[in-house]
Amino acid sequence: MNNFKAVIFDIDGTLADSMGVWTESDRIFLSRRGIEYDIEVSAVLKSMHFMSAAEYLKNLYSLPESTEEVAREITDIVREKYFFEVKLMPYAKELIQSLSERGIKMCAATSNSRELAEGGLRHNGILESLEFIVTSDEAGSSKDDPKIFFMCAEKLGVSPSETAVIEDSPHAAKTAFENGFYTIGVNSGHFGDFDALKGVVHRRIESFKELI
Repeated sequence: MNNFKAVIFDIDGTLADSMGVWTESDRIFLSRRGIEYDIEVSAVLKSMHFMSAAEYLKNLYSLPESTEEVAREITDIVREKYFFEVKLMPYAKELIQSLSERGIKMCAATSNSRELAEGGLRHNGILESLEFIVTSDEAGSSKDDPKIFFMCAEKLGVSPSETAVIEDSPHAAKTAFENGFYTIGVNSGHFGDFDALKGVVHRRIESFKELI
């Protein structure tokens, strides 16, 4: 890592062990209504935009609440978890400290909302170690587009070749990899196929311990 001037971290599944939060929040929401959570429903919801997922739950279980009310309650559950319960991935804090001591700039690029991203990192005491966070909403595109990574590099004052991107998502890692960033794929434990990172990263790691 000493060969790089900057690092761009993904948050969910990379810095934060938060990939299961939305599934758990859906389960809590349904359990409050005496409905048993179906793992097959979870698989369907993962591919949906949030409001579409809320509408899907409302219609699937004939809930009396409006789609907006369903979304609001699930968001409240999720917020509580990000602000008070979500933990960092193993050795994330140690890696952040090590990079900081070496004078390597750090930021985060996330598909999550700014509120949840900042809340989760602040709760774990590492928000102030990052120069800034850029969200996909702010970039105006998903991580299938390299814009968010280029925005981060520009704000950090570095070129892609001077920057390491650390991601758990194969599609996001592929975007960074194909656009000149040194890309490290980390095993989040929630992507069923760690092998999917093969060929779309320069290096794969099981844990941040390998980078310290």
